[in-house]
This record gives sequence, C-alpha cells and structure tokens, in this order.
Amino acid sequence: MKSIPHGRLIPSVQMDRILESAVVLSWKDLVHPSQRGPLHIEYVPGARLPYLKIRQLTGRGEWILVCEYVSGELTRAADHRLTFSNGYHSAGLAEMLEVIMQHQDHLVDSRVRPRTGSIQVTPPTEQETLAAGACMRHAYECFGLTFAHIPAAGLA
Repeated sequence: MKSIPHGRLIPSVQMDRILESAVVLSWKDLVHPSQRGPLHIEYVPGARLPYLKIRQLTGRGEWILVCEYVSGELTRAADHRLTFSNGYHSAGLAEMLEVIMQHQDHLVDSRVRPRTGSIQVTPPTEQETLAAGACMRHAYECFGLTFAHIPAAGLA
C-alpha cells in the first residue's frame, strides 16, 4: 500500500489488470455473438498514458479499431479524448476508462507482464467476468469512488 494526500491508503492496482477488467465487463457491448475474435488493448506503459487503443480481430484476420483514447498531453489539447470507431460503442467502457485515466497516477505497471503495453482479451467466462467486477469495485474503492453498477452487458 502507498499513501496519497488526505491520509488515505491506496493498494497497488495494476494498470493491465484494470484495463482488462474494463474490457471484460464491456465484452457484450463490444463483441457481437457471431464474432469470436479476441480484443487487443495497446498502450504505452508508464506514469501517464499518452494513448490507448482497443482493436478486435475480425473473421478475415484483420484488426479493426474499436476505440481510442488520446491524452491531451499528446495532442496539446486541454482535455483527453475517447472515441469509438467502426460502429462500436459502450457507455460502460467509456465511463470506466474515464475513471481509470483520471486516476492513472495511482496505478502500477504489471508484475506479470512488465512494460509490455499489450493485452489480449479472449471471450470471458462467467468466473472471469465476476473477477473483473471485483477488480473494478476494488479499484474504485481505492480511488474513493463507488462502483455502483457493473454494465448490464457484462453480467449476462
């Protein structure tokens, strides 16, 4: 655990684990039942993420863009920007990524995959979805927030 201002303790939450959990919880928003391809999360590891991209492998073997987050630092804009592409959208994923990006200073690099910045997410099992929900609730609590809901699409 480490201390943050106001005397609150923050356990170490791993960047790759929370990003993977956000995608798992949004799986049914992002992947149509006829699609079986994995989702791939790409980011630059470090204290602040300049960008994050999520892509899906199509049946034709092509990776298509699902969404992209670009830091204001990278674009020299005043704010960060998350955009969905190719007909994809998930309000739950957008909300979780916003919280993650706002609190990324409290996240640590992966202990399992240090400095890789690459995560492949396969169709989650019910157990993986429950674990992702627990991870997200834990992270929100560490940030002093309440994770009041798991996107309904992630529960089915």
